[in-house]
Parts: sequence; structure tokens; C-alpha cells
Amino acid sequence: MQDTILSEIGLTESEIKVYKALLELGDSTRGIIVNKAQITGSKIYEILERLQEKGLVSVYIENNIKHFKATNPKQLILYLEQKQNKLQGLLQQTRYLLPQLLSLYDTSDKEQEVELYTGLKGLEILFREQIDTLKAGEICYVIGGTKGTNEDEIQSFFEKIHIMRQEKGIKTRMLFNKTQKITTKKRYSYKKFPLTKTKYIEHSSPVAINIYADKTIIIIFGRKVNAIHIRSKEVAKSFIEYFNLLWNTATK
Repeated sequence: MQDTILSEIGLTESEIKVYKALLELGDSTRGIIVNKAQITGSKIYEILERLQEKGLVSVYIENNIKHFKATNPKQLILYLEQKQNKLQGLLQQTRYLLPQLLSLYDTSDKEQEVELYTGLKGLEILFREQIDTLKAGEICYVIGGTKGTNEDEIQSFFEKIHIMRQEKGIKTRMLFNKTQKITTKKRYSYKKFPLTKTKYIEHSSPVAINIYADKTIIIIFGRKVNAIHIRSKEVAKSFIEYFNLLWNTATK
């Protein structure tokens, strides 16, 4: 019980050991305190110094030897009162600062949004928004993932979206795993999609990533298709840099 209260007050485990040892010993030197408290000798001066800062230990020198003594335990009340006064001051400063912090929080909330969509209907909402957002000549970056559980349905969905991109004049840069090379070349041939460029990498992933404007769509394929939609300039910029690193090492 004693140790729990002293810990709640703000003393570390080693400080509690030394403080209790000094209460029992009275005036003591380094070696005696180390033996009584059962702590590492190399740390004793550091611990005693922290206890001095808390006002729980006093020190004096006699015959060129440092002696340490626990102060009256009533000092614990004074120590808590000092902490309370300090916290009260911090509370007042925080209240003063709060309007500024809230304005930053509101700005941050506007600059970044994260949403979760489930199923192909959710994906359709996201990708129609993508097509509405991008203008002719702007680029959509794609890092392809796995084919998903319902491969035919997934592929049919993305072919439809890709046709809509092509019709609007949106450029697409796509990275796929090398194992998808044959099927991808058939589906997204240059003849059919002249605005699309595709390269291949060794890496495979259970997710697909679409980056465009200030938005990033991370699609997770499983029994259900889930998509995380992030609106953030910084996140989109970071993913585009990642895409370019992969693109520069990918093969055609």
C-alpha cells in the first residue's frame, strides 16, 4: 500500500526504495544506503539527486564525506501541493491555448479524411468520383493487387472503369506483378487504351492502390472487397513518390 501511494505521488521504484531506506536509517552515507535499499551503486547519486529535487532528501558534508537524510514525511504534502499548483498553472495555460489548438484541429480535419467502403457498390462510388475529379490529360496511378475471390466480377468492374477513364482522356500508369503480364496485356493493350502505360514488378500484394489528385484508394481483396479512401495531399504525394520508385525499376 505504501509503495502504491508513493508511486502515485510520482516516485519511481528505485526512489521509493532509497527513500524508505533513509527513513529507517536516518543519517547515512552512500554505501549504507546502497546495501539497505538493494539497488545498483552506480545509480545511487542520481536517485538521491532526484529525491533532493522533490524535497524529500537533504544532504550535508562531514569530514569530506557526503551524508544523506530523509526530510520530514510531511514534505510529501508540500511536494504534492507544489505539483498541484504547477498543474493548475498548466491547466490555465491550456485553456488559453485551446482555441488555437482547436483551430488547428479543424484545419487538419479538413485537410485529411479517411473513409471505409465495402463491396463493389462502394468501389463504384469511389471510382466514379475519381473520373469526375480528374480532367483530360491528368494521371491516375495504379499499383495492382491480387485478383480477388470473384476474379471475373472484379476484372469486369475495372475494365468498365478503365473504359470510362479512356473516354474522358485520363492517363493511367499501372504497375502489376509479373505473373499478371499475359492477362493484363490482353485487357489493357495499347491499341485499346492508348492513354495507358503498364509495367511489371516482382512484388505482389493483397491490396491494390489508386492515387490521383489529393486522394488515395487502398483496396483490400478478400471474400468482401473493402476500400480505404484517404483524402490528403501529403499521403497522395508520398504514394506517388513510392509509385515512381517502383516504376523506375519495373520492366515492360
